[in-house]
Amino acid sequence: MEDELIKIWQSSPNQERIKFEKSKLMIDVQSSLDRFHRTIKYRDLMETIPGIIIIPIFVYIAYTIPFTLSKIGAIWIILSIIYIIIRLQKAKKIRPGSFTETYRDYLIKTKQYLFIQKKLLDTVIYWYFSPIAIGIVLFSIGAINNIKDLLVNLGGLIVSGIIVYILNKRAIKKQITPRLKKIDELLKVMEE
Repeated sequence: MEDELIKIWQSSPNQERIKFEKSKLMIDVQSSLDRFHRTIKYRDLMETIPGIIIIPIFVYIAYTIPFTLSKIGAIWIILSIIYIIIRLQKAKKIRPGSFTETYRDYLIKTKQYLFIQKKLLDTVIYWYFSPIAIGIVLFSIGAINNIKDLLVNLGGLIVSGIIVYILNKRAIKKQITPRLKKIDELLKVMEE
């Protein structure tokens, strides 16, 4: 009996330390996730609001510009912007709510959400940049008569694509990957 009490007494501070570390990690992860959710919300707004503003402008351009290829490019840009807005809204619906069954379930759903955001950023060239770039190329070919100006536009478009690619890869590295690691770490601690 005495040996058991000694064991309990000796293990008690260790358990308290584990509980403290677990609580600290939970607070840290939650704070990080809250910042991430705010960042995604801001990003979505910064993509959606300009898109909504640009659509009527390109509707007007498509209606008034005399060049057929430019009209097609303008319509393509409009459809691309609508597609991007829908894609961002669809990804937002997957975000886990605060009312899940357990905190562990919340973390698992958040991890899935982070993977979806990572996939969005990994493939941004295909679903975000390329459709708009195609529209811009069509619009430019139809509206620009000077080859030099067309090449400058295409060069700017290529540079923009490279910048978009680099910034999104950086966002994955700086924002998503560390949070995925923290969630995995917390899930591991919770299983102990």
